[in-house]
Amino acid sequence: MFKNKFIKFLTTAAFAVVGIGTVNTISNTSTVQASTFHYLRRDHKLVTLGLGQNLPVREYDHGKLIQKDDPSDEDTYCDFHVLKTRGWKYINGQKYYNVPNQKYLNATSAYIAAKYFTKVYNDLSYAQVYTVTKAFSPLNGDMQASKTNLTLTKGANIEIDMYSKDDDIVSMSSPISSEYGLKGVVNDGGHNMSMWLKMTQLQFRNNCRKAAPNAKFVMNNAGDYETNASLARGGIYHKGHFYKVYTR
Repeated sequence: MFKNKFIKFLTTAAFAVVGIGTVNTISNTSTVQASTFHYLRRDHKLVTLGLGQNLPVREYDHGKLIQKDDPSDEDTYCDFHVLKTRGWKYINGQKYYNVPNQKYLNATSAYIAAKYFTKVYNDLSYAQVYTVTKAFSPLNGDMQASKTNLTLTKGANIEIDMYSKDDDIVSMSSPISSEYGLKGVVNDGGHNMSMWLKMTQLQFRNNCRKAAPNAKFVMNNAGDYETNASLARGGIYHKGHFYKVYTR
């Protein structure tokens, strides 16, 4: 279910704001069913659910359903962003958290099914941080795994997709620049972030070892990072704070 998704995302974007899909006009004029709204705090302050990625969002405009939370439709997915809630209610017999990030939505209210904020969708066991023990040249992250002019230097921390170790190829997310151990990157003035690369099984065995529990793999130039300790807890550090990650 989770293979490569989280790592691949980090190679294409760096914590985008929630553009929770485009508004899809729905002929069904269903409204939010009149069930009790349960606040998580008596003072009604927001409570952090975690970082969400690819979670289907149900949107309403003044009570009128304008976007169903369809898991098969990517246009209904949330971007990778911190999701917060004041509480929950049942819609069509299913528990949903309200996610009132209003400035990013095309709706007056939005909900995400509570089932997505469970251990089933909070499993980062497919990723581990490794340290490079001897410099080597990684391969491109394409289907051909062609050669690159890049060099992963000794001491660099990389993220390994533990489910990709087959057919002699191991997938990885690399450092973002020479500062973190990747030489040969052309700086085009864009936002620096981790790169999606590969290596052979031989390179993995001879040039890498599992990193210490708190050794940092820095994902972008905003300083977001993960460690083996944080991955074991199902999360990463974003803007200095630990967040659990929920993804489909």
